[in-house]
Amino acid sequence: MNQLPSIDRQVFLDSLTQYLNANDQGTLGLLLIDVVNLYKTNHSYGYNCGDQTLQHCFTQLQSISRLPDTVFRIGDHLFAFILPELNSPAFIALAFNKISSLLQQDLIIDEQPIDLDFRIGIALNEATEFTAEKTLLIAEASLKQAKTSQHGSFSLDQTESEINKTQLLEKLFAERLKANDFMLYYQPKVNLQTGEIDSAEALLRWEIAEQKFVSPQVAVEIAEKTGQSLALTKWVIHTAIRQLKDWEKQGLQVSVSVNIPANLIQDPELFTLVQDSLAIWGVHRSRLTLEITESAIIEDIKAGFDNLQKLKQFGVDISIDDFGTGYSSLSYFKQIPANELKIDKSFVLNLLNDTQDQEIVKIIIEIAQLFELKLVAEGIENQQTYDCLKNLGCDYGQGFHMSRPLPAEKFYQLLQSKSPA
Repeated sequence: MNQLPSIDRQVFLDSLTQYLNANDQGTLGLLLIDVVNLYKTNHSYGYNCGDQTLQHCFTQLQSISRLPDTVFRIGDHLFAFILPELNSPAFIALAFNKISSLLQQDLIIDEQPIDLDFRIGIALNEATEFTAEKTLLIAEASLKQAKTSQHGSFSLDQTESEINKTQLLEKLFAERLKANDFMLYYQPKVNLQTGEIDSAEALLRWEIAEQKFVSPQVAVEIAEKTGQSLALTKWVIHTAIRQLKDWEKQGLQVSVSVNIPANLIQDPELFTLVQDSLAIWGVHRSRLTLEITESAIIEDIKAGFDNLQKLKQFGVDISIDDFGTGYSSLSYFKQIPANELKIDKSFVLNLLNDTQDQEIVKIIIEIAQLFELKLVAEGIENQQTYDCLKNLGCDYGQGFHMSRPLPAEKFYQLLQSKSPA
């Protein structure tokens, strides 16, 4: 079998740019193919088997490519397939189906049956409307949506009104970001053993009309699609740390956690952003926690670990959000540079009535204690669940039972009252 191609994102972008420049009148398509379960293959059969699996995927993609320099490996388990000169945008669906059929064929490596699980993201660039970077961003946003879809694909049949609405939201988002016209709400993390509040999670709020908010998830997706993730995260971190400083001047000592988008985990600018923000506002690094979803870490372990380790060594806490939903393997979990685990609310909401959820929560608590990690349970909505988690040994909790996310001034009042709302 041929050698596995190296990762070269820049060569891919250069080739994509050339095809865009030569494609003045036609439609260019881009497919991103992500082998999402490669880590299971690596841990079950070894990394050599994993490499052969990736080489198989690369060879299969090359076998259906009509032109040179159209298939690239741009991530550990991520491939890009350029489709220039499409006569019709609908033809990209044919390519999608062809690739799906190829990769779903039975695969045997070293006498082991390999079950390929992949997702495909799509971007269409008609008449070179976008640059190579913009086209890639659209495909990456599509891939992210595909990973949350049961079908593993992204719908191409948006109506004109939906497209116009999306474009309007993107334009409005850019304007609001430039004007710093977002808000942060703060949801307390309550110490379940004492009932005290000494930290909070900062949550983005985007109000487009009176009492009418855009979902934070939509805002994050727009930021990723339009290449503004770093700018939005910079606003969130600076705003949260500045708020910490204001509370400190008012005599309150609390910590805050902020959510970091998956596509920034391996970005070297993240460390500089955190370092500069703390220095500008004069807040100690120990009072900031960065929340990273478990699935985001698993998606690209090798690339993200170094950056997270650097942040942890700097003195910033790292929290693994949605823990229990990413199919963790302890063989690499023990290396994750984390200080905190957050139990996903899907295990907490039915904790009192579902014995399986109870056992899962117990296991997560044992894992946290084994690795000396602080543990936070999300989704606490009644006193019985609060008491159950407290008795099981969980450290902290969040949920509507204690408090909904609050504007900064109301969170300050809650802290002054010394008791949950």
